Amino acid sequence: MATDPGAVEKLLRPRSVAIVGASPRPGSFGGQLLTAATSLGFGGDIFLVNPRYREIGGRPCHPSLRDLPSLPDTILVGVSDRHAVASLAEAAELSVPGAVLFGRLHGETEAGTPLAEAAGRIAREGGIAVCGGNCMGYVNTIDGIQATGMPFAALPRPGGLALISHSGSTWSGLVGNQRGLGFDFAISAGQELATNVSDYVHFLLERTDTRVIACVIETLRDPSGFIRALGSARKKGVPVIVLKLGRSEAGRRFAISHSGALSGSNAAYEAVFQRCGAVSVRTLDELLDTVELFACSRRPRVPGFAVGTDSGGERQLIVDLAADIGLAFAELQPATLERLAGRLDPGLEASNPLDYWGDGADVMAPCLEAMAADPHVGMVAMATNLPPGRAFVGMCVQALETVHAATDKPVVMLGNMASTMSREAVMELRGRGIPALMGTETGLRAVKHVLDYIARGGEGPFEPRIPQPAAASAGLGEEGHGPLLRSADGFRLLERHGIRTAPWRDVATPGEAQAFAGKTGFPVVLKIDDPAIAHKSEVGGVAVNLDSPEALRAAFGRLRARHPAAPLLVQKQMAGRELILGMTRDVSFGPIVTVGLGGIFVEIFGDTATLVPPYGREEALAALRRLRSYPILAGARGQEPADLAALADTLVAFGDLAAAIGERVSELEINPLLAGPGAAVAVDCLAVRPALPGEPR
Repeated sequence: MATDPGAVEKLLRPRSVAIVGASPRPGSFGGQLLTAATSLGFGGDIFLVNPRYREIGGRPCHPSLRDLPSLPDTILVGVSDRHAVASLAEAAELSVPGAVLFGRLHGETEAGTPLAEAAGRIAREGGIAVCGGNCMGYVNTIDGIQATGMPFAALPRPGGLALISHSGSTWSGLVGNQRGLGFDFAISAGQELATNVSDYVHFLLERTDTRVIACVIETLRDPSGFIRALGSARKKGVPVIVLKLGRSEAGRRFAISHSGALSGSNAAYEAVFQRCGAVSVRTLDELLDTVELFACSRRPRVPGFAVGTDSGGERQLIVDLAADIGLAFAELQPATLERLAGRLDPGLEASNPLDYWGDGADVMAPCLEAMAADPHVGMVAMATNLPPGRAFVGMCVQALETVHAATDKPVVMLGNMASTMSREAVMELRGRGIPALMGTETGLRAVKHVLDYIARGGEGPFEPRIPQPAAASAGLGEEGHGPLLRSADGFRLLERHGIRTAPWRDVATPGEAQAFAGKTGFPVVLKIDDPAIAHKSEVGGVAVNLDSPEALRAAFGRLRARHPAAPLLVQKQMAGRELILGMTRDVSFGPIVTVGLGGIFVEIFGDTATLVPPYGREEALAALRRLRSYPILAGARGQEPADLAALADTLVAFGDLAAAIGERVSELEINPLLAGPGAAVAVDCLAVRPALPGEPR
């Protein structure tokens, strides 16, 4: 349930705060809270609460919240966990709108209720917006308040940036960055007992002038709310940059133990980010480079990138890394190449990326200016190292400033090694509005993020699709009563949802199998259809390439002897490229669909893309293009291409089915799905029902 937006605003933009547990003792947490609250010149009232003192530092101190002269907007709770819950209950009785709970809330109430659970219930029932527990608090440089027990001695000026982090230590590092990136609001979300990331994003979009939002998340307690928040950000043109922690199985286990909430699969998160236009990063350095580049007051008008460098070797490194991440360089016009050639020493090639350093002549500014003037270029970068104490550093800074003054396009310093970058030079560049990216790979990734964002106009690439009512209303019928459905039941389910299957029939005798083959033609496949056996080929339960009545009869005898009680199914043997199409239920986002290279080596190659249903044809096609094996589908090396339109339509229908069946099926898999020149056809189907209470698995 979302927290009331008005309460969130009172929490993060209070006109008055009360420090519960205020203390005069130097170094105490209560003393640090008072230091923090006053350090940025907060203009609101600051009330102190502690029954042990009458005054602290010349300020009156009150025994309880009830004794305050007026109701505070937010309380900063700096007492032990058990007393923190009692203070929150008192705040709820008084209708205080906001609270920051710093403690881990470990332990239980006298009634045996976990303290965190009790605090969450009090907050939700009392309508209190709560930051925490187990958090570092927040910083609001717009209104001049640090609501934290570990205050910063100095902070950069507000820069239109915002930060939300589940990790408190990461929050501290990002807020205290040495890049001059000033966060208007930096929120350490902690356990999110009542107020979550979605609430914070909505607040930043609707009630502040935030231009860029950075998120470090472990899990989402309100996945649908987060999707809505990303949609709002997309419409407002505010990029949301997300570092998702716990991408691996081991990482998710640590996320669960740390945040106390289950975390969905990384594939599902990436699919949501892809759909909603969020920028997904993988490291903190990449996050900071991306935030800095998005924070630049200049945005590229076209998604073209040009680079000039003084090193042939590092140019090769840039090209290699750009190829790894899929970053293309702008194709310079002939006039630009001619202009560059006129500046270069003999033997140097006019190109992009450009190595402009020859016999020592300083041509950096003229070359970069020429590249910036090219209409295909939206952003130009100087890639170099800036080791302190060299005259060359000043030459680079001067060249960048000259180019920056000569164009209205973003001009960027791409530092190849963060440890070599002169702090003085970098801060001078940033002071002129020139981003300084601190690593070749992280910088190039940041460039790609910005250019991709510009290429789609700030919009997410896809809109969620609403399935047709007929598809949404179709159920499972009477199929199966055990944990697995028969393939025959699965085929019927697929067919009802418009997914083509290879012709098939249940058969009890060799004669029935031969009658089927007489109608469809040979070759055929004969397989057992026992719902207790998920992978039939592994137990010798599938006979393929049966091209005659004799071969079919012999196979029937073998399968019946090997599996006397199993139902048998005969099927027309089809040809095509093997894909796998599956649905599982994600703990955060519900049903998710995975498509990829299929067949017996699917686990080995792991070439898959993930979608969150329902989705449309364009989103399905984009997922197929993300596959490493996509060139095979598209007809590589003269092969006839698969019918990509039919394949995309099958993916859409499967997504509608996944959305329609809800929790009645926990897993659904077509493997293989054969993609051929004329159609996409399901050849085998595995469906798994969720376990009923008390049902063995």
